[in-house]
Amino acid sequence: MAIQGIGSGLLMDQLAGMERTVAKRMPLAGSAGNVAEGMGKALESAIRNLDGSQKAADTGISQLVAGEPVDLHQVMLQMEESMVKLNLALQVRNKVIEAYQEIQRMQI
Repeated sequence: MAIQGIGSGLLMDQLAGMERTVAKRMPLAGSAGNVAEGMGKALESAIRNLDGSQKAADTGISQLVAGEPVDLHQVMLQMEESMVKLNLALQVRNKVIEAYQEIQRMQI
């Protein structure tokens, strides 16, 4: 149960961070091109963040396997953070796909 609480807190922090990033990058008013460009930059930033988290976890695991002196708790936290970020990215992707499919079903 405690792990779910920690994961939920991390998930909420990640969602809040993504919301702030999107709000900074997307103008409230403007052409569709500006909005699309802002959304693209926000997604690129989120993917880079996810990639950095994955690489940090991989580095920690590699050091642990190689027998280098590393803090096991830090490696585990990096792995969990990476997993939470990946799950968040998958959920966002699923929601985007659902929205796209819903738009496709709309009758004009």
